[in-house]
This record gives sequence, C-alpha cells and structure tokens, in this order.
Amino acid sequence: MADLFEAGGKRIRPALVLLAAMCGRYEMARLMPAATAVELTHAATLVHDDVIDRSATRRGRPTVAAKLGDEPAIVIGDFYFAKAYENAAASGVPEVVDILARAVMAICAGEVRQQSIRYRYKTDVGEYMRRIEAKTAVLLAACCDIGGLLGGLDGGKRDALREYGRELGLAFQIADDVLDYTGNEDEVGKPIGHDIVDGFATLPLMLAEIHVEDGRRLSEIDARALVERVRDSGAPARAIERARDHARSAREQIQAFDKTDASDALISLTDYVVSRKF
Repeated sequence: MADLFEAGGKRIRPALVLLAAMCGRYEMARLMPAATAVELTHAATLVHDDVIDRSATRRGRPTVAAKLGDEPAIVIGDFYFAKAYENAAASGVPEVVDILARAVMAICAGEVRQQSIRYRYKTDVGEYMRRIEAKTAVLLAACCDIGGLLGGLDGGKRDALREYGRELGLAFQIADDVLDYTGNEDEVGKPIGHDIVDGFATLPLMLAEIHVEDGRRLSEIDARALVERVRDSGAPARAIERARDHARSAREQIQAFDKTDASDALISLTDYVVSRKF
C-alpha cells in the first residue's frame, strides 16, 4: 500500500469529502475514515484497471501487475476494496458504506459495458458520456454526497453537492482524455495514445471524425500517427470546451452555498480540472 501512495496523485476524492463537509459541520474524527475510504476505493479500481488494460506504467512507475503479476494485483486490489469498506464503517454512519458500495457497483457495471464496446470506434458521444460517468463521475459524486451527509447538510444541499461532483467528474475525465492526445508521457504518466491502443474511442477522436475500422487493433506506431491527425483536426480544443461546459455546470451548484473558504475551494477545483497542461 505504501508503494502505491508514494507514487503520488491528486487526491481529489478525499479532498472532496472534506470540502463538502466543510460546507456544513466539520468533524474530523468521522470524516478522516470516510476520506481514506474513497481514496482506497479509487486505488483499488486503478490496480484492477491496470490488470484489465495490461498497463505497464501508471504515474511514471511500474504498475502493481507489471511488478508482481496479474494474480497478486487482483488480490491487492481486493484488499484495498475491503480496507475501504472497513474505513467507511469506521465513520460510524452506515449510509456511508451504502453510498460507497453503490458507487463501486456502478463503476463495475460501467467497466463491463466498456469492455463490451472495445475496438468499436464508431460509438457515439452519448455512449461515451455514459462510459465516463461510470468511470469517473459516479465516485466523485459519491465523495461529495458522503461529505454532505457527514457534514449534516439537508437534502437539497446534498443533492447540489452530489450534482457538483458528477459534473466535475465529467469535466475531469474529458480533460484527461484530451491529455491522452495533447500531453506527453512525462505529464500523463503513461504512453500517449494509450486509449486508442487499448481499443477505446474517446471524445477527441469522435469530434475529429476520423474513420478507424471497427475491430482494428492499432500498434503504438499507428496510434501515434492517429494522435497527430487528431491534434491537427482541432478536436482536442473542441473537447476541452465541452469539459468547460461541465465545469461551469458544477460551479452553478455551489451557488446554493454561502461564500466560504470551502466553497471557494470547490469552485477553484472546477477551474483546475480543465486547466491542466494541454
């Protein structure tokens, strides 16, 4: 576990739990286990994703699967999930476990759906949005919901925070998918064009309207050539505009709250997720 967390990361998910709670009643004793639980959940999904995708690196370091093999990686990911639920229970509020469990079930269902359309490059934007909601937005929404619950917020404000997290997650994932076409390996922590090599069409490719034959498996050389074509099409900039639309929708949800350091930080996050280096 120490090796994974030493690799770094943005820690947005636990931050959302804490910031959402700061919009209400902030009690560190029961918030810290919940914040730890969501980061462990995220870590577990990454370990399992790297097995599924045969990924050799993450954040510039060898993945657990690459270092230890697929079988130990699956068991380690399972351990993270179990540890996450243990921490969620330590919050003393059973609904925290329920929210987290439902998020994980949605993530798993989304992964099954994603695998069913692998190497189908003609999938439309609607299918893409459903995919990234399950992949990223569901857990960010759950983080905000958990924070609001533990902060003692009423139903309307919890709903606003949950929707903030969902919209933030959509913006975050679109921006992340753009980085796969516009970044470099040092910035992204994995090879550029990783998604298309793995057989997944994301928003920049869809907006570029470049034909790729369904069922085709691209080599890294072919993928890099395709990345250049997508860059030249201007599609990444159009995709980022869509990410900004979702970021704006997230900001609108925070209008229901008084201006505080916490609400200001939540607003700042909406700028951060779409302003990483492109």
